[in-house]
Amino acid sequence: MSKESKIAILAIISLAILVLGYKFIIGKSVLTKVQFFNIRYKNIDGLKVSNPVSINGYQIGAVNKIILDPADNITPIVTIELHNDIHVPKDAIAYLSSTGIMGGKAIELKFNGVCNDGTCARSGDFLRGESKSLLSNFVNEGEIKQYTDQLKNAASDLFDTLAGPSGKSDLKQTVKNLQITLQNLANTTASLSGVMSRNSSKLDRLITNLESVTSNIQKSNGHISRMLKNIDTIAYSVAKANPGETVNELNSTLKTSRKAIENLQNTIKTADASLTSVSQLIAKAQSGNGTAAKLLNDPNLYNNLSNTSRQLELLLQDLRLNPKRYVNVSVFGKKQKEFVPNDHDPAMKNDTTYRK
Repeated sequence: MSKESKIAILAIISLAILVLGYKFIIGKSVLTKVQFFNIRYKNIDGLKVSNPVSINGYQIGAVNKIILDPADNITPIVTIELHNDIHVPKDAIAYLSSTGIMGGKAIELKFNGVCNDGTCARSGDFLRGESKSLLSNFVNEGEIKQYTDQLKNAASDLFDTLAGPSGKSDLKQTVKNLQITLQNLANTTASLSGVMSRNSSKLDRLITNLESVTSNIQKSNGHISRMLKNIDTIAYSVAKANPGETVNELNSTLKTSRKAIENLQNTIKTADASLTSVSQLIAKAQSGNGTAAKLLNDPNLYNNLSNTSRQLELLLQDLRLNPKRYVNVSVFGKKQKEFVPNDHDPAMKNDTTYRK
């Protein structure tokens, strides 16, 4: 099958679904067989296509079409469609009624008994149409008469009571009370007028202040708009910043900082232990126990070391100035000369051993 054929079949199916859906939405029967009846009304009073048709509150169909009678061009003709299994007598009456106070309209069929083939209306026939008042939609005809009779009796009793002696006195008392009420109302109005006159200047200032506040608010509309725009920008930035990811990074940073703090605490503990050991060592040295204490506290050791250092310095100085005194090389067996100290020898400058 070609692509064009598939597109044509799809278009036909879509059109059929569209038509069936439209009929279903407006209340027309789609798959069931129906019959049509026509009704003339003087005034349809807002009746529309797809309004329900019912019998004793049970919907059996809907309004299919509304046209004007071609004979006079002013009389509405309403076409209703009913289920095919509904048998409507020829003398049935189609009442145009209201479904509620808001003005919804419907058609209600009224007839007595079951019809046979000779007395049943056929599809396309005209039925008798009448309209119900708003009150008759909620109250039956017999109940309307009963209510009007009760209202008539109540009104009669009222007039009899007012016409009697007690009624006249009651009426006089009522009129007197009404006069007192009107006088109180006049006094209240006068008092209110006095209050308004005494506080007119305050009211003027209040109105002026309100106008000033309104003017300031109007002048600040630009600032308010910019502030709202900034708030919107901040909210967008916060949303764009991915707070969840930021919180996760902060948690990771806190964990790393916690580990670093733990390492620092361990280092401080180690340093504390080392300082404790050094303190113990210094305490032992100060107490005089051990080699370190003797090195620190024995003055003779210091003097000996100082003298030894001085002697070593003199020895090196003498070796530099008088090498023959310590090393004598004779190639031909020449007799070594006797060493004679030099009076100007710097090595003997501070030594009294060789001085005469």
